[in-house]
Amino acid sequence: MKIIKILIGPELYWLVLYILSIILAWANKKYSYVYDGIIENVWFYVPLLSTMIFVLYWIPFVGKNWLLARIWISGIIMGHLVFETTMKAYSSQGPGIGMGYLAGMLFLFFILVVGSVVVKIVF
Repeated sequence: MKIIKILIGPELYWLVLYILSIILAWANKKYSYVYDGIIENVWFYVPLLSTMIFVLYWIPFVGKNWLLARIWISGIIMGHLVFETTMKAYSSQGPGIGMGYLAGMLFLFFILVVGSVVVKIVF
């Protein structure tokens, strides 16, 4: 049971998002860039989906020791990898897609700050 407390955490969640971004990047290159519309809006979707990481505090069998630090570290590192992988698959590279990466990372940072404050107030 102790191993489940460690395995179920933010790292697993981000790993799933990273695998989905790899699949999206692969599918966009393979079929004449049909997913460019989704990739343009990834800066908004990924941070929005990352709010679900804070639900781990309400799951009883998840270890709460260092959970907030794990959420922050995995959020920054894996958020970068998810954005980088997805944005590289965009059809025409330029300043617009680079700004999407920056906006996504800033929005993710904002979500992490707000989520941390809410968790600290509730717990």
